[in-house]
This record gives sequence, structure tokens and C-alpha cells, in this order.
Amino acid sequence: MQTFRKSYFVGFACVAGLVAIAFASNPSSRGIDYNRLSVLTPAGPLEPPSEAFRRIPRLIHARHKVLKGEDIRTIAAEYGTDVRSLQSTNNNEFIFLSKGGYIRVHNGRGYLYEVSVDGETLDGITRRFKPKEMELKDFKTAVITENDLPAVAMLAPYKFMKGDRLQLPAVYLNLDTYRLPLPYYSRISSSFGMRYHPILKRRIFHSGCDIPMPIGTPVYPSRSGDVTFAGWKEGYGNTVELRHKDGSATRYGHLSKVLVSAGETVQKSKSMLGRVGSTGLSTGPHLHFEIITPGGKSINPLNKIGKR
Repeated sequence: MQTFRKSYFVGFACVAGLVAIAFASNPSSRGIDYNRLSVLTPAGPLEPPSEAFRRIPRLIHARHKVLKGEDIRTIAAEYGTDVRSLQSTNNNEFIFLSKGGYIRVHNGRGYLYEVSVDGETLDGITRRFKPKEMELKDFKTAVITENDLPAVAMLAPYKFMKGDRLQLPAVYLNLDTYRLPLPYYSRISSSFGMRYHPILKRRIFHSGCDIPMPIGTPVYPSRSGDVTFAGWKEGYGNTVELRHKDGSATRYGHLSKVLVSAGETVQKSKSMLGRVGSTGLSTGPHLHFEIITPGGKSINPLNKIGKR
């Protein structure tokens, strides 16, 4: 079993109901033979029951396999946490949850941060994530208390190893993720990938997804960004293209009206780009929605909704 400071990974053994077996690792104590400190009980399940998360009074975390009918709200309630904590920990807004997929769950409040490189320091992490309304000293004290770090960590340099996890109380990430560019979701009439084109009468690659909507439905930016194109674009008809701060781009095609101009800065889910139509090569009113990576490659938009 891998060990972490205060944020304990579970499966762990179940003895007389619910007993957590965990060891807090410390750089100065690495090399201790933890077998001498263990108890002779069978290993518990890799995915312990969510009841354990609500009953054990210390921070624990594990992977959760998404079941049919679950959403992020029911999962958060099941494990005794909140939606924003799970969204921040997983860097995912979970607009779509795929049955059979896994997410990281915990029973704390705030961002469960995973150290990415050996030697990352407590001072560096607290400076990076300090909430605006808190003093650095107060935030560092809260992190030390929440994670059961030794008091000396307040004064002396304290380093972590890659893979260690640290609970950052009251920290919630502002996720710059892709949203659906429409006021609601209906269905996909033509998916990303190879398809038979209904007008050209041959198989070609479809670089986005088509979402049928009534003519005039508002279209919003999937992410905030700058308008790089607004006008007529061959088979796409009336089209708007945006460039986002990470270099990626989104395209919105077959619009009945374009309501922005090149050079404008638009806000995710707020600035109206145009209205759904059936311009260009189209057999009926729908939105063609496309996501393009910084390297110029089109990717499946539905795989990015709710994610960076």
C-alpha cells in the first residue's frame, strides 16, 4: 500500500467494522521497515464502501468507478464531500460522466493536490494556491493542520516526494474547461469521425459533431477567447472561430446569424456568438461544433466537454 501524508489512499483492511490502516510518510523517516508496524489482517477492497469515507475522521481518498445513473452530485454526497472539491481534484467539471470510468474521490473540502515532482516544497505550494482572502501564514497553518504535518514545517523547509497528496482547504480551482455552446443539450445527429456525407454522397472525415437545434437557438463560446474569424466559410456557411489562451481553437458552423466580429474578446457561456441555422452544406438546422488543438488537429468535442 502506498502511503501519503494525511491524505490516505484506500483499500485498507477492515477490522471490527471499519479500521483504517495508514502510515504518514515523512522525508526524514523514509527507509523505515513498515512491515514491522503493520497488522496481520487481510487487505481490504481496492474500492472501499463510501460509508467508510463518512465515518473515518481523517482525510482518505480512493478511485471511484462510475455506475449507471450516478452524477457528480450524488457521488459527492455519497463520500461526504462537495461537488467543487471533486471537480478541482480531478480537473474536470463532470458535465458528462461515463459509466465505467474512474474518478478520484475523497472526504475532504477543497483541492486534493498531487505533487508532480520530487522536492516540491510546502512554501512553494502554499504560495501558489493561497486564497486571496487569506494571509499566507494563516493558509500555511491551515494546510499543516489539515494534513497533520509536524509543527516544524511552519519554520523549516518541508519537501514532498512525487505522488504525495496534500489537502488544500478552501481551495477550489477555476477550471477553464470546454462547455456545451448551446443553452441545453439535445442529441448528436452526426458524430466526429468518418461518415457518409448526405450531400456530397461519399464517405469523408467529419471534423466535429452536429447538434440539431431549432433555427434561432443562441450559440455561446465553449471557452472564453478571441474571435479570429466571423463570416462565410464555404461548406460551413456562416461561421465563427475562436482562439483560446492555451492556443486551442473552436469552430461554430451553419449559423443563421453571426453576432460578433473578428478581434472581439468573448466570454464562455455569456457572449452570444450567433444563432443556429442551416447555412452552407446542411440538410437541416443544427450547430457544427469543432475543437482544434494548438497543433491544428481536430479532436472529438464530446471527449473534452467539462475538461481542459
